[in-house]
Amino acid sequence: MLLVCVNFTNGPLLKQMKPKHTCPHCDKEISVSANQITVRQNWKYVILLVVLPLLFFIATYKVVYFKPVITEDLSLVDVSTSLNGLTLELRGVVENKSENAWKAVMVEAEFFDQDGNFVDEAKASLSTSIKEHSRENFKVRLNGLGKEALKLEPRVKLTGGYTE
Repeated sequence: MLLVCVNFTNGPLLKQMKPKHTCPHCDKEISVSANQITVRQNWKYVILLVVLPLLFFIATYKVVYFKPVITEDLSLVDVSTSLNGLTLELRGVVENKSENAWKAVMVEAEFFDQDGNFVDEAKASLSTSIKEHSRENFKVRLNGLGKEALKLEPRVKLTGGYTE
């Protein structure tokens, strides 16, 4: 028989519940405290093991699951391409439609030929933050393609970034 008792006070624990067995040979009572496990804790451990992990979970849950999504807050507008020597320049505006200020936003452009085959990609990082309900210009450069670059189809998307 295994008896487990949990006591969240500092006092003695259930002394009247010590089981006793009778010896079949001499009829003496034998205490069986070797099979009894007693766990005594105080309220400090309850706070440490229950309350603090719960508070940590609530704080991280809010940060992980309720953070803003870049594709919902920001959008790309007025995107155009031009050729500057041997460099294809893709210019546009990132528009912030939210109440959040965004930092370290990356603009990634993938370039495809007329058959839909991937040719190259280029990235640009916005060095300034994009304030609430504002716009920020960007430029992505793809070097060394020449006049053939104007036939490429750019697919632009926002990557990276975080809110302040």
